[in-house]
Amino acid sequence: MGAGPTCWVLDHPAHLQLFNSFIENGSPVDIIVVTKRDEIDAMISSTNNPLPSRHLLRVPRPVGRKIIPLQREFRAFRRLRKVTSVLKRRNITGKPIEKIITKGAPIELLAAKKAKIARRIYLTDTEVNHLAHRHALSSATEVILSANWREHLDGGFLAACKQQGIIVHQLEGELPHVYLTQPSASRKAKEEGIPTIFHRALLGGGIHDKDELVSATPMISDLGMDVLTTTEGQPSNDPWGLPRHITEYDGVLSESVTLAHEAVCQGIPTLLVSKAQRGFLDPYLGSGLLFRLDSTTKGPSLTQEVSAWREAVQMRRRGSDIAVGWSNCSEELSRILS
Repeated sequence: MGAGPTCWVLDHPAHLQLFNSFIENGSPVDIIVVTKRDEIDAMISSTNNPLPSRHLLRVPRPVGRKIIPLQREFRAFRRLRKVTSVLKRRNITGKPIEKIITKGAPIELLAAKKAKIARRIYLTDTEVNHLAHRHALSSATEVILSANWREHLDGGFLAACKQQGIIVHQLEGELPHVYLTQPSASRKAKEEGIPTIFHRALLGGGIHDKDELVSATPMISDLGMDVLTTTEGQPSNDPWGLPRHITEYDGVLSESVTLAHEAVCQGIPTLLVSKAQRGFLDPYLGSGLLFRLDSTTKGPSLTQEVSAWREAVQMRRRGSDIAVGWSNCSEELSRILS
């Protein structure tokens, strides 16, 4: 990837995982814009933080469970003004930023446009993030979409990109493959004990997830499994290791689409409890790895899906892992971003 000064926007814990290797290979005068949220704070302050020393700019998150619309607008305005000021200052110091790269966070794209940064790249794998898409349309010069993008869910975003002449890149690989390792085909079978399950619980408050959240907690007592619950924002001894830590479990019960994707990429049978729809999940449905519920109301559909997931978990315990394909998404992204 080209080493010209770049502004990276890290708005979610998974973004730090995704862009870390690119930042390590980037310019020492890059700027990293990082949102203030508990899990990101833990990653930044961790002794295992692999991010190289760069100009770090912390900005407020303009969403949250208790944020009213007026507060949201005020936070977004402050964020825009702060980032614009830093980017414009770089134009004067002689080390101007050549491109900005952001995933799902469009505010910095507008800041970059105001600072006359030529390349403004918007990466998204979330079709329903319509508000962010609308803002990106006014300031992005390039858009990167995930594989299996569902155009009928994107509110006309892809069509508008083409109409406005925005360069569109469609990935073939899967984003978690950038920072995860392909699972080994050989594992020891477990003959004793009950299945251990990693449960990821969400608090919500995101700009697009208020209509997607479904709590999996009511189901746990009926599973007959040893379930460890980790809630969004909960302190962790190894915040960078979470995506790999879940491989120690027999199965995953997730309210988070991101963690569900990371789990199935690593061959872990996953029950996703959510109303969320994402194109990148489609290849895994019906594969014996991903099972989905959009409600925990008891009924035949819940019983059938949970039973199928439980059987997949037992198969994993017996050592009958399902082989997962792997892409070289890192090289693919590197070509696009260079």
